[in-house]
Amino acid sequence: MAKYQIIVLPKPDYYNWVAATKEYVLSYHANLTSDLDVAGRHMYPNQVITLLDAPQAYGRNVVSWFRKNYPDVRLDIIEALTPAELENTLSARVSSEDRYGSAGKSFRLLWPTDYPKLNQSFGVNQHFYRRWGLPGHEGLDIRAPMRSGVYACAAGTVYRVHDGSGSHPYGIHVRLRHQDGYRTIYAHLHRALVAVGQHVKAGEQIGLANSTGNSTGSHLHLTLKKEGATAAGMTNYPSDIIDPTPFLQFPEDETELPGKSIMVEWKHDMCLVGVHGRADGPLLEPDFPVIKDARMEAVKLLSNAPPDNVKRLLHINRDMFLLVRLFAGFRDRKVSSADFVSWVQADMHQLYEQGVRYFEVHNEPNLQIEGWHHSWQDGHQFADWFLEVVERLKSHYPEALFGYPGLSPGHEIPGQRMDSWVFLQQSEIAALASDWIGCHCYWISDTDMVQPTGGLVYEEFRRRYPEKLLFVTEFSNPYSEVSARDKGQQYVDYYRRLRNVKGIGAAFSFVLSASSNFPHEVWRREDGHISDIAQLVGNRNF
Repeated sequence: MAKYQIIVLPKPDYYNWVAATKEYVLSYHANLTSDLDVAGRHMYPNQVITLLDAPQAYGRNVVSWFRKNYPDVRLDIIEALTPAELENTLSARVSSEDRYGSAGKSFRLLWPTDYPKLNQSFGVNQHFYRRWGLPGHEGLDIRAPMRSGVYACAAGTVYRVHDGSGSHPYGIHVRLRHQDGYRTIYAHLHRALVAVGQHVKAGEQIGLANSTGNSTGSHLHLTLKKEGATAAGMTNYPSDIIDPTPFLQFPEDETELPGKSIMVEWKHDMCLVGVHGRADGPLLEPDFPVIKDARMEAVKLLSNAPPDNVKRLLHINRDMFLLVRLFAGFRDRKVSSADFVSWVQADMHQLYEQGVRYFEVHNEPNLQIEGWHHSWQDGHQFADWFLEVVERLKSHYPEALFGYPGLSPGHEIPGQRMDSWVFLQQSEIAALASDWIGCHCYWISDTDMVQPTGGLVYEEFRRRYPEKLLFVTEFSNPYSEVSARDKGQQYVDYYRRLRNVKGIGAAFSFVLSASSNFPHEVWRREDGHISDIAQLVGNRNF
């Protein structure tokens, strides 16, 4: 659950209510207010609002008010009619180290995705759901990028798996039966991973997310039912639908999410000094001495590199980190996800067998020469392509970690490049579903190197995706008027700047060597001479 908490206390007898919260506030540093709007605006929508289940205390149905005016807030509802009852409840939470009282509930729901974000609350948008005879939204919409994991909220038995046929509004969905007459529905799936009659544990994966049925954008719709609730007057919804919110354990941090931690574990405590290997093929014999002399800690290879390249690099440095870009020539033709997988799979298999686990899926897909306008028209279509590629490969290489590729940074160039930030926004479901994210950073001067549109592009990625491991998969100064010595010093300064930035695994300078096209960026020229860049990087003192 979000760390920002504010408690809404009744205005009548306010300071007695404040006194009742003293121990709890000192323990968890929660804020206090009697103003509903103050609570609603406080760090919205990342706060938790703790309030009483007592409409008379506030002069209105405060739960309904928050759902209407601040629909994305997370509500922590306490049953207490007096300050003494509130004090007892909060003291019990403190003594049991149970901040939101989850452990004391006989039935509770674990968070069902790997993404701690609520997209749509229960009961909101009444005007929209009235057409189906519902008082409002009949469940919770939870962030879940396409093909990301969906998990059982509680232990139970699968009693229905629907394939989405017949234009069912839930599309592909799974239904579970739990203790005490509770049932949960997991809707809009890409695929169900369980069968009718199967017993599942709380937190066990039961499906993959998508947007099937009556849905706009990939997410998980969660519905909770309690047998007999409608007939007993426990709910004003039909079909025994009740609000899941009081039962749901909002994750306080990534360790409470049901799947793996969102950020891929990085075994190094620093950003590694790396270089992109040969630009257009496997490493050549003269490349290896340069890598050794420059004291490289990481090397990026293309997927057509032979296994011997891996062996040679590990012989130079047994702790060398290797990242591979899955490489295929698009050449102004339409390349389907199946085509791409068929082209790269044999090469990837060899490298996977050598222990390589990090794979970047393609390169600069917002460029026309890399597929834009031919294999996809925009970021939305690329996201579908990316997710299909990963799904096909993951089944064969379960330990592989697939990265969203570095984009060509910058504004739109008609017919050549789509604006990188627009493309990223459109393809965000792919970035969120990836194991890690790559980014490209380029500059042409010392000043440009420390600009958000130049060498510091990675800072915007860190801001947008703080939970993701990031690699600067390419960086360089390609300007022909800047000497290799000056570039080398810039690169050393850049590596030093990134060295202790949390969440960045490695930075790869472009490029070690190339047969053509990059005369002002190579570390090893075709005439056999080593650039000043490599010498300066090798002489670094950090």
